[in-house]
Amino acid sequence: MEKERRLKKQKTVENRVTEDERRQAAELESFLFSKDVAALDRLGLEQEPQHAGFGRVADLVREAGLAAIEADEQQGLLIYEDRAAGAAVAGTGAGRSAGGQASAARRPVWDDPDDALVEVNVASRARLRKLRQAEEETTLPGKDYEQRLRQQHTKLNPRTSWASLKKARRKAAAEGSEDDEAGGAAGLLQQAGGLLAKGTALPPGLLETTRLKDANQAEPCGSVVRSVEFHSNGQLLLVAGFDKRLRFFNVDGVANPKVQSVYLADMPVHKAAFAGGGTQVVAAGRRKFFYQLDLAGGRVERVAGLFGRDEKSLETFVASHDQDRPVVAFFGNEGHIPLVSLKSRQCIGSLKMNGTVRTGAFTADGTELLTSGGDGTVYVWDLRMQRCSQRYVDEGCLNGTALACSPDGGLFATGSNSGVVNVYQRRQAASSLASSAEAPRPPLAAKPLKSLMNLTTTIDSLAFNSDAQILAMASRLKRDSLRLVHLPSCTVFSNWPTARSPLNYVHSLAFSPGGGYLAVGNAKGRVLLYRLHHYARA
Repeated sequence: MEKERRLKKQKTVENRVTEDERRQAAELESFLFSKDVAALDRLGLEQEPQHAGFGRVADLVREAGLAAIEADEQQGLLIYEDRAAGAAVAGTGAGRSAGGQASAARRPVWDDPDDALVEVNVASRARLRKLRQAEEETTLPGKDYEQRLRQQHTKLNPRTSWASLKKARRKAAAEGSEDDEAGGAAGLLQQAGGLLAKGTALPPGLLETTRLKDANQAEPCGSVVRSVEFHSNGQLLLVAGFDKRLRFFNVDGVANPKVQSVYLADMPVHKAAFAGGGTQVVAAGRRKFFYQLDLAGGRVERVAGLFGRDEKSLETFVASHDQDRPVVAFFGNEGHIPLVSLKSRQCIGSLKMNGTVRTGAFTADGTELLTSGGDGTVYVWDLRMQRCSQRYVDEGCLNGTALACSPDGGLFATGSNSGVVNVYQRRQAASSLASSAEAPRPPLAAKPLKSLMNLTTTIDSLAFNSDAQILAMASRLKRDSLRLVHLPSCTVFSNWPTARSPLNYVHSLAFSPGGGYLAVGNAKGRVLLYRLHHYARA
């Protein structure tokens, strides 16, 4: 009997312990995971917890919250938090929830009522000062701070406008019934224009760009990046500089791995460019010779100086992309322009300007060459006859320093030592070419479509993108001197580059054949890579 009494007593004690443990577990679960509004209101306000384990959890929660508040105060982000107001807000929300008066408007999942209790110091950090609307503003309430952040994000990333609920509702209301939607889909499938290509018209004002990893991050240059150029396939990028190396990178926007590097021991490279439809590379410097790289055969050949010419430097040139007749035009002394064939490595002709020659550009078909220099005149050379077919007076220019032709041949741009860039439209001569016996025709006083005066130092780089809607202009004499021009409206994009763009001193730039990438070489040996979102192809 005594033994049975002891067993019953032991079972009673065990059941009591089990019930106590279950009750404690249930209370702990309710304390941590309960969705009751009243329980949430009491969270963190307990004076003395009933159980030691619960008290430890609450203490940890309080300590974590206090540590976060202290960190925000030290950084100047959190000014003051009103606990009583928070209780009032929570009480109001509980009353609405108890009364069943739920708001009909949709609330975003990230809406936090505690944001109304926070004040942010926007004057303490440089990155937050752009959110101010007046210099007197020092602190912003949480709701205003969130609204300013959203406005800034929308300004920099306008592509996210599709996420607006109001716009979605308007779009849904405009679409109408399901029958109308079915009819619209059937009509859309009957035409493929909008599906095969994105809208070709580039909007002015704002340009959607994203900075990617540097194109030469796998192997940065040890000196100034003098030349950058994309291959016609849109993936291979040529980078050259004073460190005597030619580097090739496979640009994918993510890793940008290095493909190959060629070391030229006796020549710092002043300029390098693809030629012959991308099958060859020409590199030159302040030497009497230049190098020619055969990409298909993997050969590097040093070409001796030009026969019959006394140029001591071949550092400036332009190369034709015509694969059948690859030609390089070097800018020599006293206005002479020797033409060298990359097939025979011999001089096949020579052109002569009145003034010194400083810059030039081939047309897309390779049949014409435009040059400019010390007399402020643009010469148009017919390479089939090796004769000047037309001359243009560059308005306001005393010394031309940069020149570029659009891929379609309809536009060309000139830059001068005063920082002015003129954009012209090509004119065809009304009369036939003058014979050698006739007196030369006077240059045309062409009126530029637009004179751009956004830069104040010598223009060194000009480049059109693939569809001639963007013109890039840069100067290496002043820090961050790079601008992009929207050619249809002849206006400069206002949102890029920004004051925080790490351009440094820009020495070279290039667009990819598809227009999706912009590569910028600077004095630090880096090639910055930017993605232009308007263009789907790189």
